[in-house]
Parts: sequence; C-alpha cells; structure tokens
Amino acid sequence: MLEPLLLIHGADSYLVTKAAQEARSALCQDLISDLGLEEFKASADLDAIERSLATPPFLAIRRVVMIWDPPQLGGGKRSPREMERLLATLAARAETTATCLVVRTQLPVTSVLGKGVRALGGEVRLIPRPTGHDLRGYLERRLQARSLRLPAGAVRLLLEVAAQDLGWLEMELEKLELYQQGGQVIGDEEASILITPAPPTDLYRVTDALFDSPATAGPRLQAVLSRPDIQPPMVVGSLARTLRDLIAYSDSRANPPVKAVPPWLQERLARQLKQVGRERARRWLVELADLDWATRTGLVDAASGLDALLARIAVEIQRGRMDRTP
Repeated sequence: MLEPLLLIHGADSYLVTKAAQEARSALCQDLISDLGLEEFKASADLDAIERSLATPPFLAIRRVVMIWDPPQLGGGKRSPREMERLLATLAARAETTATCLVVRTQLPVTSVLGKGVRALGGEVRLIPRPTGHDLRGYLERRLQARSLRLPAGAVRLLLEVAAQDLGWLEMELEKLELYQQGGQVIGDEEASILITPAPPTDLYRVTDALFDSPATAGPRLQAVLSRPDIQPPMVVGSLARTLRDLIAYSDSRANPPVKAVPPWLQERLARQLKQVGRERARRWLVELADLDWATRTGLVDAASGLDALLARIAVEIQRGRMDRTP
C-alpha cells in the first residue's frame, strides 16, 4: 500500500506550522523511534531529498519525510526545471515513504506543485486563516482550551491581537494562563497591562519578504512602506526586533534559555536564521541603530535611508542563496 503524499499550505505561518506538526505526529505515531523521520527545511538539495524518499524503512512500517518551504517555489530561471525534478522525485518515492510538503504561504489554484501533487494521487490541504465571525469563534475555542475566563474588554484586546498575528495570540494566552494559575483574577484593568498589542501584520511582511523571497522583495516592500500609517521608525523597530530574536535564538542553541521557544516560533527562527546567519544579523542590527540615530539627528532622510538599507540586505541574502546553490 502506497503511503500518503500530502501538501499543506496557507497564508498564516502559525496555523500551517501547527497543522504540519499535527500531521507529522499522526504519521509517526506508530513508529518505534525517530529514525523513521527525516526533515528538510528550505533545502535546495534535491539529490538528498531523492535519496531520502527512496530509502526503505528500518525496523518500521514506513519512513516519514517532511519537506518544509521548498525553495523551488521561489521563482527565478532555474525554478521551473527544479520544480519538474521535485515532482519527478515525488513520483519515484518508495511506497513505504510517507511524504508531507509544507508551504507557509497560500499557493494559487494554478500552482504547478499543487497540480502535480494531485496528479500523483496526493492530498492538497489548504489551511485557511479565520476572519470576522470565524476569528471570534477561533479565539473562544482557544480560551476554552486553556480554561480562561476573561471579561469583554480583555476579549476585545485579544481579538485585536488575533487579527494581526495568531502566533502572538498564543503567547498572550500563555501569559494570561500563567497569571490566572497564580490565583489572580483578570479584569479589564489587568488585561490592559498584561496583553501586549501585536505589531501590524504588514511589518512582518517586510521581514518575510526579505528573508524568504529576497529576489522578489521589492514590490512587497514598497507596498508596505508606501502606507501612510506605517512610518520608517516602525519598520526599523520591527526589523530590529526580528534580528534580535534571530541572534537570541542562535545563542540559545548553545545555551538553552530558561523558557523554551514555542515550536511555531522555533520553526520560523530556524528557517530565517539559515538565510541570514548570526554574524550578518548582528551587523545589520548595528546598521539599523546607526540609521535610527542618523535619521533622528537629521543627517539622513528616514525613508530613503531605510530603502537603501533594505535593498542592501535583500541583495546580500540573495547572493548568499546563490553561493549555496550547487
């Protein structure tokens, strides 16, 4: 019997990551050990993926291969040829290899990957992001799962967070749960202090565009920077927070922190750190601080200085990708 082939995609990175982790757990539940699981994260090494998919299981009924964010979707002259090879590799996989592809962006209905997976008899699973009334229902279910009883004002604040970032929402819920477990009652006043507003989603799109698709980042960056409600200092602050998170995550791999990083955030940081590298993250953080000082003192125009720095970062990431491509 042929093991399943699954493609999971969607616009919300947190929900897609969570769905993929649940699928991985289901596929691995009857495996004796982790020896039957192999994962590829943003890997351009199709030879290694091909070998993995063709490898028979060891003391198990199946092997499970997870392919996260395949770079063959990133565009460029080589992408169509590499996508053809990826699909051919999937078609030639061993019958005992369960395969799950994870794409943390929503693929169009015309996607070559989606059509190819269906043609191979696989399942394409879209993870929708809840909006409107569905978003309130999602929040109510998450509150119920954590046994949180909150006043209307607190729920309203959490809805504002959920509308921006569901991963951020989980961190806020965890904070509230710990506070409640300490025997404290959460009223509107406590909620206004405890709940941290989420940054606009558009600011995350800046870093996502830079770190995930630097070759096509220009139009997406301009769409964000042209908005009147998003000023350059907000973008500088958002990017600086992301770089600090990457540096802290890199350091934590050698010295684990007291508080574990949530799995969804760990996946994001690991993927982005692979593209950026610790030393470049530290250098860019210094350059952001220099830019902030120069704009505050009037030495540099904020918008033009930010445009130049973002363009330089995108070029460096793209060159790093090209250097790693065999």
